[in-house]
Amino acid sequence: MHALIRPLYLLHESTSLHERLAEVEAGAFRLARVAGWEELAGELARAPATAVSIVDPYDPARPGELSGALRALLTRFPAATVIAALRVDPANGAQLRTLFEWGVADVVALGREDTPAALARRVRAVQARTVHRLLKRALPRGVPSRARILLTTAAETVAAGGQAPELAAALGVNERTVPRWCQRADLPPPRRLLAWLRLLMAADLLDDAGRSVASVARACGYASEVSLKAALRQFVGAPPRELRRLGAFDTAARAFAQELFELREAARARGKPEKTWLN
Repeated sequence: MHALIRPLYLLHESTSLHERLAEVEAGAFRLARVAGWEELAGELARAPATAVSIVDPYDPARPGELSGALRALLTRFPAATVIAALRVDPANGAQLRTLFEWGVADVVALGREDTPAALARRVRAVQARTVHRLLKRALPRGVPSRARILLTTAAETVAAGGQAPELAAALGVNERTVPRWCQRADLPPPRRLLAWLRLLMAADLLDDAGRSVASVARACGYASEVSLKAALRQFVGAPPRELRRLGAFDTAARAFAQELFELREAARARGKPEKTWLN
């Protein structure tokens, strides 16, 4: 695996906004300024699911009017995470509602909540929402809340490019404790769990026919296209072309759900007490 780059694309003329984002870039995301909507669309076609775009929602040719190009972008990339940066006042309440109807994930109120710390919190929050939506689609019904909490933390760790040590740190425990927690939650061991979640992220991107397998591999932190193909064979038993035909994410999610079911059944067969949990 290589480090997972979390891009933050900026399509906005505000120099101060760019400077404030640059202050918190290191270690959080890779800031890239784009020149227009077509360039942003090209970047999103190759970007990981955790990519975030901050844009000026207004049409420069029609002052005060929302950009049709933004609406077209959100229609073309419905899963994209886009934040609109604008001045917010009572007069543009209807425009804010329209932006959310189009699919904008959040809004930054320029002049009120655009400090470096506030911007970093906003980006992290929308990145987490993306991961939570993916996990919600993948999990079968009946997963206990305690297991869901551990899964959510693991998914956020994967999205941030982390592995087992980072998962332990996120849980606030020693790395040797995490395998025991996973076992008691009827989950795979930490490294396998993280590998599963990374694979689900990749499978979600494979369902986009416009993406090459190599670009999906890069976007999800695999060392190469070969590494992704090997993981797909190991966990799902099918190559990318076959998975795309069947529905890559749904196929991977079913395989993941089956493994969770088998782990729960094995625990019941061993007679594990229902109240056994973290200690």
